[in-house]
Amino acid sequence: MAGLYGGLVVALLLRLANSPGGSERGWPVVAPLVVILAYTLAAAFVWPVLYAALRFFASHRLRLGWMSLRYANGFLTVNMAALLGSGWTMLSEYRSGLAPPVADRLTRVCVFLTIAWLVEVTVATAPSLRRRTAPQAAAAGIALVALLVSLRLGPASGAGTPAAGTRPGRGETADPAASLSGGPAADPSVPGTDGGPPAVGRRLLLLNFDGADLDTILTMQAQGKLPGFSRLVQEGSYGRLASIAPCVAPVTRATLITGMLPYRHGVRSDQVRSVFGRPPRFDIVPPGIGFDLLLAPVLERRASSVSGRRTQAFWEISGRQGGRGEAAGWDIDLDDARAEWPEVATDGAQKDWIGKVLDPEVMRQKDPKARSLVREIKRAVAADTSVLDALRRFGTRNERGVAALSFPGLDRVAHVFLRYARPADFGNVGARDVDLYGPVLERYYRRIDGIVESALRAEAESTLVLVTATHGIEPAPPLHRLRDEILGGEHLSGVHEDTPAGFLFAHGVVVSRGRVFGKGSIADVTPTVLYALGLPVARDTHGSILAGLFSEAYTAAHPVTVIGSYDMDQ
Repeated sequence: MAGLYGGLVVALLLRLANSPGGSERGWPVVAPLVVILAYTLAAAFVWPVLYAALRFFASHRLRLGWMSLRYANGFLTVNMAALLGSGWTMLSEYRSGLAPPVADRLTRVCVFLTIAWLVEVTVATAPSLRRRTAPQAAAAGIALVALLVSLRLGPASGAGTPAAGTRPGRGETADPAASLSGGPAADPSVPGTDGGPPAVGRRLLLLNFDGADLDTILTMQAQGKLPGFSRLVQEGSYGRLASIAPCVAPVTRATLITGMLPYRHGVRSDQVRSVFGRPPRFDIVPPGIGFDLLLAPVLERRASSVSGRRTQAFWEISGRQGGRGEAAGWDIDLDDARAEWPEVATDGAQKDWIGKVLDPEVMRQKDPKARSLVREIKRAVAADTSVLDALRRFGTRNERGVAALSFPGLDRVAHVFLRYARPADFGNVGARDVDLYGPVLERYYRRIDGIVESALRAEAESTLVLVTATHGIEPAPPLHRLRDEILGGEHLSGVHEDTPAGFLFAHGVVVSRGRVFGKGSIADVTPTVLYALGLPVARDTHGSILAGLFSEAYTAAHPVTVIGSYDMDQ
């Protein structure tokens, strides 16, 4: 009975989080029934087994009738503690992926169920109430009423309507042009001063390096090891960008290139699930309660991708406005554990790159650990060199528009090699491993600096060059490493689950020289790019223009123009 109650709660959380616009109409019943059955059977097996293990040390035998309200409430209390913790965690981690009305409804459901659970805990633990039938029945009745009320809560009106201008982590609204001091914002009914579409005003190149740490870059730059980033610091402007949860590549990248929160652009997690491969699909599931494990026999999963978004990227907007729009590397996610990566065949350029990153002695090692680490470097280099080819092609065209290139290699290298670069943060790294693998991460930073330096050298002075990271990297905490040891995870030493900040560097004649513009959000990049291109900024974007990036002369001469939306269905 406790398991059935919990199964209904899990199914309710899934329906609320994954129904389009918060509406539950038209949902097939098969998937919810499978979820309810799975969690009912799991609770019916796990909790009695654990309780039996605890009773092994009891001094007397347990005698129960066919039904004990006291013990049913006890099992319900323990079971709901795990499920409510998962519900609140889901509400926190995936807040940006939930439309505001849906998030409000989920909050109300969690509040009702938590109040009922607190009553259950009180009755189950208070000595004066544990053995009395009336309080036990009252607690069970309150829990049932809370569930029924939660099931009957109707979807809020306007569940699919975006909150225009809402920034990540903030509740207030703001005009995307409000942060820009440089003249009044025009609001034409049709973009463009002459009634036609506005022309793309300049050439812009964006280079993205996920997993790059701003503090590491600034330290190496101050030591004279990164001449490309030194130019960005001295001749341009830079600052930190707050990332977003869940901090996984498809979600953060889609937010950066659209200026929208996940509930708007539609990429809300790193994978999409479905029961028996049929609708509905689940891209948000309650974490920490073994959803994928329990439903593994009937669950089909596929990786999410940036190309699965519902809103336009800034290069697509540029292309529709008459400018060039190119992109590469945004769908390459080397962290996708479900992808089967073939053995990488290296060409001459890749061999040169690998030779400058890895110690020759590492290449001669035959043990499985060394081979695995070499294979990781080969994958990272192969992915980055494929994007580098797109950068070279863009450099041969002198056309106005955008090229946006994402290099995924550094993020993977930081995941694997951070323990050797910062052994003091881990404490169990041998001296030989530090000698062999310690320099790898720094050498890889130098390689991406070479990409930045070559781009700055090749581009004309009028080109605006942006260098971004959607998130940084930090050492895996001890509990994370212990979990990987117990459950057999990837044993990654660098993680970004706590959304470490990314960054933005800008270089060009329109940029303030030698300035730290402060802090922004990854959602601010798209409206900033559109403003730099001379295109209108959409009112329904969740980011704002990073005005501090530009020189005062530029902002004074270029007032902001805005439109309602770039979405075709708005």
